[in-house]
Amino acid sequence: MKTRLRSPLPGWAGALAPVLGPALLGLVVGVVWWLVAPTGPVVLLQGGSVLGAADPELTASQDGWLVGLGAAAGLLCGVVAAVRPGDAPSRRSLAVVAGCLFGAVFAAQLGAWLGPPSVAAQLAAGADPARGLVSPLRSHSAGVLLVWPAVAALVMTMGHLAAAWSGSRVEGAHDHEEELDPRP
Repeated sequence: MKTRLRSPLPGWAGALAPVLGPALLGLVVGVVWWLVAPTGPVVLLQGGSVLGAADPELTASQDGWLVGLGAAAGLLCGVVAAVRPGDAPSRRSLAVVAGCLFGAVFAAQLGAWLGPPSVAAQLAAGADPARGLVSPLRSHSAGVLLVWPAVAALVMTMGHLAAAWSGSRVEGAHDHEEELDPRP
């Protein structure tokens, strides 16, 4: 007989933990992304177009940092959820994936809010284009935000499969031992 680990949190808090945990982790990921992701100078072209000095590399670097941080957060959330599946692992896993998606969106929004404002906002605030404008920090693809919940779902699936497989092998081994034991 397996004993399940009970949540140390009261009923409603224990039910919200799979969603709120990743959301709070989004706060950490957003701040770290803001601190480590690069921004760079932009040039205002005639006609109002904006050109970054290394636009493709800057875009890839900003998204790459968010992908890496999201993958690490997804790994952490997935391991925690797989180790502590609770009474309803499938519902808890869905709640964790939803929380991870919310955490990823929250992290991207927080990082963008903490980072440099948009070029239009910089110009509206009176920034001189000749002295230089700074590129804003933002996620450039919605797919970047899906990495965190996808990694968490993969890790949870692997953890649940490993637990089910090892549980069936242990039960099968005990059943087999009882059949071979010819004690009267």
